Amino acid sequence: MKYDVIIPFKNALQYLPFICSDLNNQDCKDFKVYFVSDDPDESSFSFFDEKIKFDFEVIKSKGNGPGDARNEGMKKATGDYILFIDVDDRIDSNYISCFNDKIKASCADIIECMYHSIDTDGHVISKTNLENYILSSDRFELLLDGDLPRLSWGKAYRRGFLEEYNITFPAGVHNGEDHIFLLSAYSKEPSIELIFDYIYKWVRHSESLTNRLATYKTIDDFILVSEIKKQIFECVQNNDEKILKFARRIFKEARVLQNKMRSENPDFNELIQYMRKSMLGSVELKAINEIIRNDSTTYWSDVM
Repeated sequence: MKYDVIIPFKNALQYLPFICSDLNNQDCKDFKVYFVSDDPDESSFSFFDEKIKFDFEVIKSKGNGPGDARNEGMKKATGDYILFIDVDDRIDSNYISCFNDKIKASCADIIECMYHSIDTDGHVISKTNLENYILSSDRFELLLDGDLPRLSWGKAYRRGFLEEYNITFPAGVHNGEDHIFLLSAYSKEPSIELIFDYIYKWVRHSESLTNRLATYKTIDDFILVSEIKKQIFECVQNNDEKILKFARRIFKEARVLQNKMRSENPDFNELIQYMRKSMLGSVELKAINEIIRNDSTTYWSDVM
């Protein structure tokens, strides 16, 4: 088996030595790494003059976000399975070999491993909720309900499966691209296998994309991701009860985003007004808006 590892990066000079050290130390060497720059003027290219023991290629993307960068890497991929790693995270020395052992035994479409979330000093903050992974095989519904982390890393995807269903990341999205990718993949009812070892380390940096201030771009991404989620949802489920649950979830996430704006941005009123206008102006979300407008919950008054 051959593996392609895709790592998008941007202004990552301080992180590249660590993830490259982890890759150098892998006990399975049957992989190639595609480092994909998310910035045409990237300052980290100089690092790749350093000694790297594994097979790799550096690709320049157009700077349209980490999803587009991963798509560029996927276009280059030729291996049997594709794995994504975030440049500021860490992996154990048996990361590739654990996937290799599981794949040899199963050839599943998606293999998932466990992870620890750690701070920059290495202290464990949280870890995979193993119960969710074991007790439910319906990853699609768990992802829709927010009961499963929306993380594309920590998994190996059979390349033929991704290509058969044309599963890619949404173009130009900087916030929520993983969720769309995962919903697209799990909506196809893939065969799944689990690795019960905690071999991926999600390092929680204060300056990471998930911790940055909400902006107009964050809102635009939220609207677009919600519209795409609705399209995927309608292709898989049309039960009235599940439609109501889905609509409530969209508005719950909208409320969370608005609360984030209020807590961190002095111009939150302008942002929230922009978000309300965008939600009302979305043709794709019109039915969702009507469901919540007539719903017994407080979501409509909270958000709109």
